[in-house]
Amino acid sequence: MMNHRQPDNDVQVGLDGAAGNQVGRPDPLQPLLQKRANSLNADTHVHSAFLVEAHDHALFTVSNREHGRQYEVKRAASCLLLPAPGDKVLVSGDAAGGLYIIAVLEQRTAGSMTLQVDGALTVSADELSLQGSQRLAMNTEDFSLEAGSGAVDAKTWAVKSHYHMLASVELNVVATTSKYSGDQRESYYRSVTETVGQSSRYVAGTDMVKAINLDYAAEFITRLSGNTTLINGETVVKADGKQILVG
Repeated sequence: MMNHRQPDNDVQVGLDGAAGNQVGRPDPLQPLLQKRANSLNADTHVHSAFLVEAHDHALFTVSNREHGRQYEVKRAASCLLLPAPGDKVLVSGDAAGGLYIIAVLEQRTAGSMTLQVDGALTVSADELSLQGSQRLAMNTEDFSLEAGSGAVDAKTWAVKSHYHMLASVELNVVATTSKYSGDQRESYYRSVTETVGQSSRYVAGTDMVKAINLDYAAEFITRLSGNTTLINGETVVKADGKQILVG
């Protein structure tokens, strides 16, 4: 008895009429060879180092040239250091959950880095210290500082602004030398008290004082001098002294 085995459906054999050779048999390795190198199955987990090729908004293009893989990934929320093109990063994840940059391993440009988060950032600590050995700079549209008490200790301090307002219940300014300069100054006080050792003032134009009552007192000498000196009393002019000398 002879058994005739039927050929499998997956295997098809044909003969060339002229040459009598086999002309078709599917290669089982062909689907694997045609598979893209950067394709990712849902059950494939990636945890390897990649190079950042490009950065477009929230997506980063990373590649592993040794294995011929290239993916578009996101930056993990815990990775505060912003990757730059050329940096070596650690990528982890899968197709189901997504691929993320979880760390920056090496920077192409050493000595310069950027910490960036999407949205608001709050740093909280019992004690917080910011130190810059050469320079500390802050740049923002709006700046607000609120504290129970504060102190600034600097060798030199300069404040430049288009409009500056200082409001305080009590203001105490202590300086060895104090200078004020400007085109115009206006002061409004309910009461002013000044105590100086010696006072000198030069007015290029007219020095005018208007008051309801004007009282000047000197312990020794009072002198009014001018090319033309006028004393005008609308009602009474009185001069009193042990001696009155005119001329």
